[in-house]
Amino acid sequence: MKYLIFDAGPIISLTMNGMLYLVENLKEGFDGEFILTPQVKREVVDRPMKIKKYKLEAIQVNDMIERGVFKMSSEIVSNQKLDVEVKRILKVTGGVLRTVQTGEKIKIIHSGEAACLAFSKLCGAESVIIIDERTTRMLTEAPQNLKEMMERKLHTPLKAELSLLDELKDFKFIRSAELLFVAYKKGLIPIKKSKDLLDALLYGVKFKGAAISSKEIEEMKKLV
Repeated sequence: MKYLIFDAGPIISLTMNGMLYLVENLKEGFDGEFILTPQVKREVVDRPMKIKKYKLEAIQVNDMIERGVFKMSSEIVSNQKLDVEVKRILKVTGGVLRTVQTGEKIKIIHSGEAACLAFSKLCGAESVIIIDERTTRMLTEAPQNLKEMMERKLHTPLKAELSLLDELKDFKFIRSAELLFVAYKKGLIPIKKSKDLLDALLYGVKFKGAAISSKEIEEMKKLV
């Protein structure tokens, strides 16, 4: 069994670009399950369902859960077991960076992102996390760059205990941009293929929150 574990960001980005239906198209050719954790469901269904501006999007995602396009993580790993691992990951990551002046801990990731990492760690199968947020990916892919990036973001000097991240390795990530690229390559988008379409898809998610550079987009376009 293989699992694609969705963070909230890619779902929101695809929804805002009118491309959420592609998740269902991609699922049809995938030998595995698309997973949502309770923490992510709160972000994309439970909370927005109470806000009229976002209620339609929440209903669409909830419908995909009810029809089995998304499977809840509790069907594979109990919520209790997941919660314990989420708390542990948040504790580990919360001790990595502190301000130089006061020693205040810096919160690096939130519960939704931690839940994706936790499920990937606990599920006992091959898994890939779909996440657009750069910080979570850097925890495992380039922790040495994390301190510098967060210093720029927070405008304050930080001290780092990067050894705490040694256990957070071997996760696999892709972004909503790569997901759209695959959909484009497979002909799952009901619009005639063209460089303009691919350009619009990739920049569409970039401007809706996907951490991807223009240089990366241009390199992806060359692949087709």
